[in-house]
Amino acid sequence: MEKRKDSLRIIAQALSSYRAEEMFISFNGGKDCTVLLDLIHQANLKDAKKIKCIYVRPLNPFSEIEEFVDRCRQHYGITIATVDGGIKAALEQICRADPQLKACIMGSRRSDPYCERLASFQETDPGWPRLMRINPLLEWTCEDIWSYIREHNVPYCALYDRGYTSIGDRTNTIPNPHLKVEADSSGEEVTYLPAYTLQDADKYERAGRL
Repeated sequence: MEKRKDSLRIIAQALSSYRAEEMFISFNGGKDCTVLLDLIHQANLKDAKKIKCIYVRPLNPFSEIEEFVDRCRQHYGITIATVDGGIKAALEQICRADPQLKACIMGSRRSDPYCERLASFQETDPGWPRLMRINPLLEWTCEDIWSYIREHNVPYCALYDRGYTSIGDRTNTIPNPHLKVEADSSGEEVTYLPAYTLQDADKYERAGRL
């Protein structure tokens, strides 16, 4: 897959620009940063596995995400630190705790909000902690993410099997209405198809975000 090669090239470029100890992966348990974590840990790149991983936990996290973060700790045999709060406050806390950090590797894709003009390497905006944002997955689509997950048997959060396609926290996320299976006259409970079955994902991936 050409996009995978491009992503690995960006990660390799990051490792040539910064020491592993100067970077961290911003992780939230979602599908995109899970693919990012898997790429980094499956890549045959010197020191890649030394890059620290930090779970930025929202104020009202799903228990399924919390469980999945624990699963990733075990699956990849890594330490995942946890920082609470919004992303800006979390970054400030992370940088205060470890002043040597210079770069943050993120699972952002171009279809995400405010990511249309992002570059693979781009400094944070004024007023934010000064970091280089590294975005290896910018050109990946939702379909690319799910193809990689299913082809490489990458673990993922159980919420995706229950119709969630873009996961924030309990206050702003519901199952995607485009995956709803209508209940019949028997009165059975409404169910949802898995996230990877979503059609027109570029249009509807965030339909479950409030």
